[in-house]
Amino acid sequence: MLFIIGVVAFFAIRAAAQQSCTCSCTIDGCFEALAGTLPFFPQATVSDCRSFLWTRSTVAATTITETITSTPVTATSGTEPTGPVTAISIPTQVAAACSNAAAYSSACECLGIAARKTTFIHVEFTTTTIIKPAATPDTSCDSAGLEVAIYDNPYLTFTTNYPEFSPEHFKNLAPYDTDKTNILGLHSTTEMNNPHGFTPATAAIYVLNYRGFFYSPNTTTYTFRISNADDYAGFWTGSRAQIGWTRANEDGESTFRAPADPPQVGQIQLALSAGEYTPLRIIFANRGGAGKYTFEVVDSGGFSYVEYGSASPYLVSRSCLNPTDAPPYTSPFGEEP
Repeated sequence: MLFIIGVVAFFAIRAAAQQSCTCSCTIDGCFEALAGTLPFFPQATVSDCRSFLWTRSTVAATTITETITSTPVTATSGTEPTGPVTAISIPTQVAAACSNAAAYSSACECLGIAARKTTFIHVEFTTTTIIKPAATPDTSCDSAGLEVAIYDNPYLTFTTNYPEFSPEHFKNLAPYDTDKTNILGLHSTTEMNNPHGFTPATAAIYVLNYRGFFYSPNTTTYTFRISNADDYAGFWTGSRAQIGWTRANEDGESTFRAPADPPQVGQIQLALSAGEYTPLRIIFANRGGAGKYTFEVVDSGGFSYVEYGSASPYLVSRSCLNPTDAPPYTSPFGEEP
């Protein structure tokens, strides 16, 4: 009985399509290919027609906003698939019989599938919003503090400004000990006798070579300043702190001054972004007797990030969260470029 009803319905559609109407239904070979010989149209045929005739609109079902406190990352922009998109391809199984879009559209309408409807496709996606860099750098990979090495100081002669001293001499001189520290500056007798826990090979005659990065927690202008040196202290920032550092291209230096002379202060101002790692190198030298130096980093508002006597969380040897932001210094002490 169902088969008979289906056959009657099939031929009824054909008959109706052959009569005059306002639709775009034409009984032809394309329609025959879609209709087939079964009493009911296959669901796949109906789905293909809907995909072809109906407007498809892709919309976001859910937008998830995740707030992260982290170092800045570079976002990859893209276009979300939104708005109406109309399918234009004719299914391959009927492409030979349906030579163009008009013929296929007509055959689909003969099956009772009208155009001017919309299929909504819901796609869930996640939007990640990074609000600001961390207030202090991640040091979970044992990166807290600058690397520091100690050497003998062969430059024992001193004249004004200590021109005899050459910091680049220590690029290719192996130190006799290394460690890390996040406290900069030496002033007390205890600090001078055992700087950063080292035991100098010769009391009060040594050179310290610090290297690593300063992490800027805010976007502002920072002043890097070195002063009160006895006998010498100099520093470098940026790429020169890593490669090619010499006394001639240092960012600032301070050398011993007699009490009656004005102190020598070396400094540079850098406009840095929040979450940025700035390469930093400091070299201190003493040739005997009392020795000292002060190094500090302050912002335009006077807030101190590095100061004498205090451990600074902004001094690190490398970046843990994103190693490409601040990779470790690759050359060992004594083999530096």
